[in-house]
Amino acid sequence: METQEFAELFPLFHNLSDETLESVIKLLETKTYERGETIISQDDWGSCFYLISSGWIKVQRFYGGQPITIEIIGKGGFVGEIGILGNANFHSQVLSVSDVEMFTISAQRFIQVLFRDAQIQNRLLKSMVNKVIESQEYYRFHHQATKVRLVTILLSLADKYGQAIENGMEIYNFHLQDLADLALLSLEECVQNVSKLEHKNLVKIDNGSNTMLLPNIKQLHHIIGQLGNE
Repeated sequence: METQEFAELFPLFHNLSDETLESVIKLLETKTYERGETIISQDDWGSCFYLISSGWIKVQRFYGGQPITIEIIGKGGFVGEIGILGNANFHSQVLSVSDVEMFTISAQRFIQVLFRDAQIQNRLLKSMVNKVIESQEYYRFHHQATKVRLVTILLSLADKYGQAIENGMEIYNFHLQDLADLALLSLEECVQNVSKLEHKNLVKIDNGSNTMLLPNIKQLHHIIGQLGNE
């Protein structure tokens, strides 16, 4: 992969020198996973840093022995850094939501990359801080209307990883249980709210291509502004 193509695909490496990018690219190994495969098991955190070049993955944490989806990550995102830097058992796993292609860097080499480049350190730190802030915001999530919770999650996924097409923003057609977990909803509440959004043409699901289209982002933001203040 060319240096500029790599930098454009992964925001973590935007605007770095060609020399730095080339040194990182040399460390990469390519791995592919089919939908539903385990990428990181509970006992495998800390071995590698993963960059998603195509597809979608989900992070699940175990509560009472049951896996709950706590994050969905798409093309251009990454996972595994906390296991390397934190050296802890998170009682979590990472699964492929769709077919996925990833680049991996071993933990030791990833740490060497961080030591060599302050920009990557700062961006990684900022990303980790943002995740902490997002988790703290979940405390007020319970007080929002169920529709607001779901729409907030859909907009967040579209903003981070969605693909802009002529008719709107396109994301993956995620399993409704995963969306329910992220939005702190029951499966029944999630099904009802998705159905209402479909009825209003704010969500269009294509089961053939496994995609979800958000044709009117502005109206979805309006829902949050209107119902989120009630």
